[in-house]
Amino acid sequence: MVRQICLDSDALIELVLNDEKTKEFIEQTEAEWHTTTINIFEIWSERNEKKQNIENLMNGLKKQEFDEIAALKAGEIRRRVKEKGEFIEIRDIFIASTCIVNELELFTYNKKHFERLKPFGLKLIE
Repeated sequence: MVRQICLDSDALIELVLNDEKTKEFIEQTEAEWHTTTINIFEIWSERNEKKQNIENLMNGLKKQEFDEIAALKAGEIRRRVKEKGEFIEIRDIFIASTCIVNELELFTYNKKHFERLKPFGLKLIE
């Protein structure tokens, strides 16, 4: 079975900037590549003169919607996080819940933000 990997916004930005480390990982990893509609929002809202590169990159990825199932999972995660008296950025919860319900691994350089979501079923690429 081919791995299903979601690229987080920071990884997408690195690709747009032609980061060699990120490009090498993707070229050497046999996987089906995805991103979420939340990541699209994040990268598109920060676009600059690299607009064409972003569009080209987006065309090559499968897009996962933040749908009702992901929203229910996100609500469960947020409730449990709040019960512990913690805070996690809502967009990170949306991205994580979309990955969880679609059984995607998450490739991110922002592991600090997502580590706390592993107990909910998020699979991070180490």
